[in-house]
Amino acid sequence: MAQRLVYPAIFDPTVMINRIQVTVPDVPGVKVMGTTNDDAAQKAAVAVGTKLAKVKDELPVPSTPGELKAKPGQTVSFIVLDLDEYK
Repeated sequence: MAQRLVYPAIFDPTVMINRIQVTVPDVPGVKVMGTTNDDAAQKAAVAVGTKLAKVKDELPVPSTPGELKAKPGQTVSFIVLDLDEYK
């Protein structure tokens, strides 16, 4: 059975011109850049999946979107992935 995970992420188009930075606060160390929201989300899913596939203990509990504090220009969206693809 697939292990589907959903983590909120902060999308920030203000870091660099023509790039969108995505951070996933619940998965420390995940910070990727993409050229579009879709590209950045796909890269973030790969980064999260790769990192969490190595976790031996419990997976991090996802925050609720309201717990994340987006700054002006940033948006909160979701990263969805099937962890089995990365194991």
